[in-house]
Amino acid sequence: MTDFSLHLLGSQKQFHAEELPPVTSAHTGRQLRRLELELRVPGDLQDDLESELKAAAAPGGQPLTGEGSIWLVSSHSYAYTDNAQPLVYTHRLELQEVEKLQASTVEVAGLPLVPIQYNEDIDEESLLVFLVTDASGEANERLEELIVTQRGRYVDVVRRGVSETPVRMRFGRCLWQQGEGDTRRHNLTLVADEGQPDRPLGIAAINQPQVDRSTEKTVATAKALDLLVEQLRAQGVLNEEVATNIKAAALPRELTSRESREFCRTSNIENYWG
Repeated sequence: MTDFSLHLLGSQKQFHAEELPPVTSAHTGRQLRRLELELRVPGDLQDDLESELKAAAAPGGQPLTGEGSIWLVSSHSYAYTDNAQPLVYTHRLELQEVEKLQASTVEVAGLPLVPIQYNEDIDEESLLVFLVTDASGEANERLEELIVTQRGRYVDVVRRGVSETPVRMRFGRCLWQQGEGDTRRHNLTLVADEGQPDRPLGIAAINQPQVDRSTEKTVATAKALDLLVEQLRAQGVLNEEVATNIKAAALPRELTSRESREFCRTSNIENYWG
């Protein structure tokens, strides 16, 4: 048995708990503690306690706090005796330690990025890293180069402050928003699924291939307009040669990586976080 404290029902309380075999973190490789305990509450506090425990069991909910640790409710049951006076509920809980995952720096192929916002998740045994970061000057040029040239390829990623062990990851969704001067704010998703079979497109397939075809046509039309303006400026007249060039420029074609990247721009990157 071990003694530990837990914040429940508005105050810090002491409990006796049994240590269970730990589990290995898929994020850091650390051994995470597991505890089993029993507690009793009077009937008038049952609803409040039930709400707290449900929140601590839900993904993205509110874990329970202890002294130097936070806990997820991994298992919960309760019982009571009918007609007992006073009515008392007996709860049996299993708790699992929760890590605070906050990288100080994320190094992507050697490029250090400082997160403004940071989160990690495990999806079908694959590590997912989400971060918002600002980049300018050479750092932004280097990041854009990685995004457009390494799309679909795997590079080493180190999450300083979480794990010093490099993980092979690829770029997922990479949005950006123009900031002041040459600064860009990036909302990046990194995926560690190297060697795993491709997943079904699922929700990503909605409105496809129409969206891709529309994107191609939009870029082609923009190029045609640029060419038209330049030709009119240079020659001052719309002749047969100019018309031919405009029609040729407007033909749909496969986009370059940099042209596709423009469609990842947003005016409010915060709309895509969380």
